[in-house]
This record gives sequence, C-alpha cells and structure tokens, in this order.
Amino acid sequence: MTIMVMVIGALGGITKAVQLSFEYNQGHGDATQHARVVLERICRTARDATANETFPGLVVLAEEAGSWRFPDTLLVWHPDGDPVSPDGSPRLDELVIYCPNANAPGTLVEITTSDTAELSEDEATRAAQIEAIKRSNTSDVTTLTSLLRTGAVDDGGGGELRGAVRFETLLRPSEAGWKDTSIAWEDLPWVQGIYGSGTGLRQAWVRIEIQLMTGDPPAAGAVDRRQAIPFFGSAALYYTMRAEQRP
Repeated sequence: MTIMVMVIGALGGITKAVQLSFEYNQGHGDATQHARVVLERICRTARDATANETFPGLVVLAEEAGSWRFPDTLLVWHPDGDPVSPDGSPRLDELVIYCPNANAPGTLVEITTSDTAELSEDEATRAAQIEAIKRSNTSDVTTLTSLLRTGAVDDGGGGELRGAVRFETLLRPSEAGWKDTSIAWEDLPWVQGIYGSGTGLRQAWVRIEIQLMTGDPPAAGAVDRRQAIPFFGSAALYYTMRAEQRP
C-alpha cells in the first residue's frame, strides 16, 4: 500500500505538470495565432495604401500622458476605389484606423467611418477628428484581438490603462529633407538610389509592436499570472515623388 501511495502521488504530480504544460502551450499558441492575423492584416493594408507628396499613406498619432508618449494609433489611407483627391489630403471615410479600443484598452481594433470631411493638416485638429471617430457610435469597429496587454500610465496601478501597442513610421526621403530645398534633388536619400530628373522613389515604412497575453483573463479580484509576449511586424509602401511638387 505504501508503494501504491507513492506511485499514485508521483502520477498525480506528473498529471499536474502535463496539465500546466498543456495550458502554457495553448496560451502561447492562441497569442501567436492572434498576432499572426493582426500583423498580417495591418501590414497588408499598409502595403496597399495610397500616398502622395501631401500625405505619405501611413501616419502615426501619438498621445501624451504626463511624461509618457503613446504612439498607439495608426492612420492608413486606404480608400475603397480611387481617392477623391489623389493629389491632396485623404477624406476621413478613406482612412483605416488601428488603435486600442477607447472603451476597452485590452482590445485592438480596426475603425472606419462614413464621415466625408477632409483630414486636417493641423496636428491638433487632426487628433480631435480621429478621437471623435474612435468614440463615435456610428463608426464601424472590427475587433482584431482581445488579448492586448494593458498597463497603468502612472506605474502605480491607479492611473489610466493603455493598451501595449506601438507604431513607428520612417520616411525616405524624410519630410524635413523633402522641404529643405538646400539639398540638391540628386542628393536626397532616394530608396535604392532610384530617381530621375523629375521623379524619385520614396519609402514609407511602419514598424509594429504588440504585446499579447496568454490564456483567458483571471476572475475578478484574482491575481493575473498570465505572461505577456511581444510580437513585431513591419511593412513598407513605395510611391513616386515629383519634383514640381517640392516646396
């Protein structure tokens, strides 16, 4: 009987270890699958974006909270068909917006709107336009994942919660270089050195970082022992810049 008790105890320990291993792997598998779908969707939309000398196709909006900067909103000019103003600014209904849900920061969403107003070139006005779309009941909101990690802004647990997603964009040539007429046309950093006397190839590149949680959320009041896993992706958009449009 003593031997049987020892064997049963050992088997119980093995069973528990197998169960924990299964739950661990399943949580990682779910997070990985979510990340693949999210990153592929965002990157595909970014690669198919519309761009011109006025709007580079991909723009990141960052919010300031105290001393922290949160670049967690990506605007993609992705009209359904031809853009209304191909040489101007996009309309709001031509944009696809990626950001955490304004009411549920642990959820990453894709937002579109039917508002036909033009996207403002003024940064403050543009931010207000996008914030209104995020919170509007008439916006079309698609959930991409509900596993997004959240954290308190003040690091003390009592502040505003933010979703752990980050977008960064890079332009080559940069906006400052494009507007700096002291730089000769042929000296601009054209992508792969591709340029002519009147046109050049520009790259708009976006880097994406998301942190997803493993497994289901804990019960109310329980300690959250889930693990956050970072995932990374990037996409590039290439389009032609024309010399006559340079300031």
